[in-house]
Amino acid sequence: MRKIHDPAALRSLMSQHQLSGIFDEKTDEAMELFAFDKGELVCSVGDRMEHLFILIKGKIKIYKVLPNGKSILIRFYNSLSTIGDLEMLNDLTVQSTVEAVNDTLFIGIKEQALIDTAFDDPVFLRFIIKHLAHKLHTFSIASSVNLLYPVETRFASYLVSITVDENDQAEIEGIKTAKLTEIAEMLGTSYRHLNRVISKFAAAGLVQRSRGSLFVKDINQLKKLANGNLYS
Repeated sequence: MRKIHDPAALRSLMSQHQLSGIFDEKTDEAMELFAFDKGELVCSVGDRMEHLFILIKGKIKIYKVLPNGKSILIRFYNSLSTIGDLEMLNDLTVQSTVEAVNDTLFIGIKEQALIDTAFDDPVFLRFIIKHLAHKLHTFSIASSVNLLYPVETRFASYLVSITVDENDQAEIEGIKTAKLTEIAEMLGTSYRHLNRVISKFAAAGLVQRSRGSLFVKDINQLKKLANGNLYS
């Protein structure tokens, strides 16, 4: 994590993402920019959140480590998603692990600044309620995908979620085959079963194996296969 002191860049980003006017002036003054590198953990289970984070660039992955040591994927977040709102409003420690999928940028607001000003501000509370409602809606979809859909649908949803950016544009990036065991675990299946699904997708021209990596070749067909049931 790197803290970036650049008030001009912060103001520009606030304006760009239409965040100006949502927060009290004192809250604005308490804002900071934070950068996380690809693969870096934003927070882990048991952490105490000191900032409310608003994602303004990049993508993050939310997953939970189960008591048996395995992980299960919850969802992906794109720009303007919030991290820490649930924990701060309910005085909870972090319940899931948050990891940067690529290089990310957040606006961070100190908890005390929110308590002093924003928690009684109707405009800010509407902003938070909107994001909490979106989380509840998408969490129900992700739960349905994990529990009710076959691995083909889950893997297609995973590929679309990591490949498509917040503007619904494809960002093709290879998945190292060494990570397939981890991906299989997160999708609630075995490496062998996932490998069979990948072979099936490759034969259909949806993905391609090359030099130890897996590449998306037909994002539109993967979207159809996911049938709107996405982890994002």
